[in-house]
Parts: sequence; structure tokens; C-alpha cells
Amino acid sequence: MKQIGIVLALVVALSGSIVPIRARAADEVQQARVEMGRIWYQKYCTPCHGTGGVPGSAVYAATKQPVDLRNYVERNGGKFPSGKWLSAVFSPQPGGTHTDVWEKIRSARPESPESDAEARGVVATIAEYVISVQKK
Repeated sequence: MKQIGIVLALVVALSGSIVPIRARAADEVQQARVEMGRIWYQKYCTPCHGTGGVPGSAVYAATKQPVDLRNYVERNGGKFPSGKWLSAVFSPQPGGTHTDVWEKIRSARPESPESDAEARGVVATIAEYVISVQKK
């Protein structure tokens, strides 16, 4: 019985340090995903959207105003619109705004049943990067 008490005391003492370690690890994983998103963004998005989301050559069709990705969340009611983001990027229609970029992302992966999933993972990390560059 005394051993159980010692083990329990040890678990309680260590549990206070386990939570911060897990939180720190989660933060590090998130930072790594954002950094990968930054790399993919530079490769695939910067030509039209500019470095760090600053307006580049991309403009809204209706207004001809430059697209500023740094206020993307604000323009969408304060939440990142995942569905809107995915439908814009994954447009399979020839001549769609992002069709060529999507095909570049997909073709960078070897043809396999996982190529779409891997490409969607790239787009997801780009989304995490765009979230990270939002104006405060």
C-alpha cells in the first residue's frame, strides 16, 4: 500500500510538468506546420498573392481590387472559412482561378492513390500559414 502512495505522489508531482511539455510539443508541431505552409506558399502562391499575403497581382473579379490575404479571416466574419478556401483551391474547372496551381501541387507528388491527399495536406499547411499572417 505504501508503494501505491509513493507512485501516486510521483504521478501527481510529474503530471504538473507533463501538461506544459505536451502543450509545448503541440506548439512546436503547429509552428512546424506554419513554416511548411510558408515554404509552400512561397513556391505556389507568391507569384499572384505576394510575399506574406501582401497584395500581388491577384485581384477580385468583381471589383478589380487587389487581394490582400492578410485580412482574409476578417473579410470572412472573423473565422477562417475552410470550406471556401478548399473550394477555391481545388477547383477542377479548366480556366479556374487556382486550377493551374492545384495541378502543379498535385503533379509535384508521384502518381499514387495518395497524391490527392498529399496535395490537400500541402494546401492545408498553406492555409495555416495564411492564418498566421493575419493582421491583428
